[in-house]
Amino acid sequence: MKKRSKLLIGAVVAILALAVIPLAAFAQQNPETPPTNPVRAIMRALTDTAAQTLSMTPQELKRALYQGKTPAQLADEAGIAREDLAAAMQATWNAQGEALIDKFIEEGLPQRPGQRRQFKAIRQWTRISAETLEMSVPDFVQALRSGQTPAQIAEAHGSSGQALVDAIVAAERERLDQAVADGKLTQEKADEILSRVTETAGKWVENSPSHPPRRQH
Repeated sequence: MKKRSKLLIGAVVAILALAVIPLAAFAQQNPETPPTNPVRAIMRALTDTAAQTLSMTPQELKRALYQGKTPAQLADEAGIAREDLAAAMQATWNAQGEALIDKFIEEGLPQRPGQRRQFKAIRQWTRISAETLEMSVPDFVQALRSGQTPAQIAEAHGSSGQALVDAIVAAERERLDQAVADGKLTQEKADEILSRVTETAGKWVENSPSHPPRRQH
């Protein structure tokens, strides 16, 4: 039992030691605001659990860690059995790990900001394409998943890939014209964006996307 406890405490010490720099970063965050980074979320949960078990505030625990003390030493000083500290943190680790696994299973890898913008654009292009072909969005997505490109889907419905590109570009032009009118964009910037969209939409229409949208209604 003692050997297992030492191993658990050692793992906790290693984890918290690796988190010294991240902890310094999120120590400045609003404690009421949950961190978006899953690793930081786990570290915050572990820190809160350790602090609560040791009858300390998270800030007091962090200061003690920065001073070179280990959770094991703090447990001894507080008269808390190391096994109890390890068990409490293990329970938190398990709960956080299960939540992270569930999120991964449902959503896959977290997307970067650029990936999110690209995904949003493809969702919009999918909707516009389906409307242009007078198809339901789910039917269009199913056709994509079967391996057809948007252009092939259009041809199968008596239209063309160029018709889809034109519809996408027209929708984007309308949005950009409004942004220019509202003073949010210069005409030069709008033209640059439209040119990029025209090129990207053309590639999307002619090439089956590797990851078509998962949810369309």
